[in-house]
Amino acid sequence: MFVWLKFLICGASILYVGYRLSYYGDVISEKTNLSRGLMGFVFLSLATTLPEMVTSVSAITIVQSPDLAAGNIFGSIVMNIMFIALLDLIQGRGSLLRTIKTSHILYGGLGIIAMAIATLSIMLRHEFTGNLGLFNFGLDSLILIIIYAIGLKLIFGQDKKIKSEEKNSLKSSSIYSGIRLSSAITLFSLCFIIIVFLGVWLASIGDEIVISMNWNEALVGTVFLALATSLPELVVSISSLKFGADMAVGNILGANFLDIMIIPVCDIFFRQGEFLSYVTPKHTITLILGIILTGIVVIGLIYRSRRSFLKLGWDVIAMLATFVVGGYFLILIMKG
Repeated sequence: MFVWLKFLICGASILYVGYRLSYYGDVISEKTNLSRGLMGFVFLSLATTLPEMVTSVSAITIVQSPDLAAGNIFGSIVMNIMFIALLDLIQGRGSLLRTIKTSHILYGGLGIIAMAIATLSIMLRHEFTGNLGLFNFGLDSLILIIIYAIGLKLIFGQDKKIKSEEKNSLKSSSIYSGIRLSSAITLFSLCFIIIVFLGVWLASIGDEIVISMNWNEALVGTVFLALATSLPELVVSISSLKFGADMAVGNILGANFLDIMIIPVCDIFFRQGEFLSYVTPKHTITLILGIILTGIVVIGLIYRSRRSFLKLGWDVIAMLATFVVGGYFLILIMKG
């Protein structure tokens, strides 16, 4: 069908422009002399999360579909975390997580807390009627903003403690010495604008898929929109492997933390009421799956096992098994 051709064209465009956006974000980050982990968590993840944000906002403002927006947000989290398993397979030297700095445990922990709050909020709103906020802005969104602010403070504080260790490596491995900061900012801004238009287009394509295939909005958002908008994270994470696995994993965990923070943004633009009040409880399954997968990553970072099977760490094998079983039931529930 023509709608699927448009979906492929839009997805490929997001993949390319998202990569360029992340590339110039990496340039800007290097020029500002940030640590690799922080570079991935804050700046690369901010760039790669933009497609999800624009698509979700477009889904509620143009398509008027909170479920499409929520499916895109929560589905992207699951897609992103599974990219760690793919990175482990690509690098092919046993467990990837045992090589990652333990500072990433903080990143994973923040993501788990944010996902748990979103899950609890959706469940509470399903059980109780009435407002849980002021002026159509949910209390849960306010809590998430506070958590994000506290999280950034903790992350930057942690970065100061390890900066001396990573500062030397940054100085000795300047990757973008031939690119000026002003040029990088200009090109980053151009990619930013293009991504906005692509996100709006993708949201409208998602609505067309819902109508033409007679599928529900939660399923289309969770699977198809989430996959398309997560492509930049995949490309950037794979590319980041040659610069350091810390940057790649930091980008993934940072993108997931930021994905949850799209909820307050949607709450601002959704004027019919508080955003999560219009989201079906089916999405809690996706969030719980994301929490379990992130929990496995955190355990892998703490335990740091050297054991592997078929060059895959046992933590990644546990992630794959969880994803297959959880994904099967997720699709069944979403289709119902």
